[in-house]
Amino acid sequence: MPSKDSIKNSTLVYVGDFNSDINVVSFFLFIKIKSFIKKRVVQTKKSSYVIETLLGEGGYGSVYCVLNTKNNCRYAMKVEKKNPKKKSLKLKMEVKVLKDLESVNFSHSHFLKMYDRCKKKDYYLIVMDLVGKNLLDLRNRSLQKIFSDSTNFKVSIQCLEALEDLHKINYIHRDIKPANFAIGREQKNEIIYILDFGLARYILNQKGELKTPREKCKFKGTIRYAPLATHKGLDNGRKDDIEAWVYMFAESLLPFGLYWGRTKSINDVCEMKIRSRKEKKYLFPNDNCQKFNQFLIYLDTLTYADKVDYNYFYETIKEEAKNNNVDLTQPYDWNKQSY
Repeated sequence: MPSKDSIKNSTLVYVGDFNSDINVVSFFLFIKIKSFIKKRVVQTKKSSYVIETLLGEGGYGSVYCVLNTKNNCRYAMKVEKKNPKKKSLKLKMEVKVLKDLESVNFSHSHFLKMYDRCKKKDYYLIVMDLVGKNLLDLRNRSLQKIFSDSTNFKVSIQCLEALEDLHKINYIHRDIKPANFAIGREQKNEIIYILDFGLARYILNQKGELKTPREKCKFKGTIRYAPLATHKGLDNGRKDDIEAWVYMFAESLLPFGLYWGRTKSINDVCEMKIRSRKEKKYLFPNDNCQKFNQFLIYLDTLTYADKVDYNYFYETIKEEAKNNNVDLTQPYDWNKQSY
């Protein structure tokens, strides 16, 4: 395998057909966004930022740890390359959600603060708080790949609170999964933050009324956690975010993961999710979790337009914790010495 230095000093050559290859545009955008790293310093109207490390890369951009030269504080910088073939920008939706949250008069502690944003020639960027590990990474660090009941119940409540707040400002997330929730850093490591609004959708029209559901929608999200509506090509409503949350909650209690966890076929996963409504053993098989099997039954009674009774979920989790002597005052697993 070539070294990082040899890659850095190499000349990249495109060998496709410039006249017909649809990937050529993406290729050169990739080169431009990589050259952004070499500049090391990014200037905006508010400040300048020193690029320190690459934190992660996705299908549409990258996240960096940056140092603000004005206040000497570190932040996360999300960068999305411009692509003339794409009409909708994921960072644009992220900015819209975070800006709308700034004007609300209720507490929204599960959302990161946006400090800066900027539009450059070849890319867009936003600057926000750094976070700790996401729930998937935290769970995989444990010996049995699951959290304790106490941590599971508390984490699920916080994730639901985040979704309730998002729904209050009339957005749905559409990609609920453990990797899109993370803990805060240092003294905030018991707060769960919801991440990545690239697939989010505003559900009201210009008149402030609920948008009419579209007749056919492309699959968006992650197969493992996608609600049945997504599998069926139907428009998502608030209830569908909560259905995805139920799958995430169930998975966190199962040592071997969801029944369909390793299945790749979208249609097969859909059939398994339908089956899980009839057979209790698939989602919440343990005796101390039987009331959780009612979650999907309740959600299936709702329509696209219906609001969700979030208190029903909160109270059921707390009731099951009490009935099964689950102490919700215990430290989170990642704060225990044995973790």
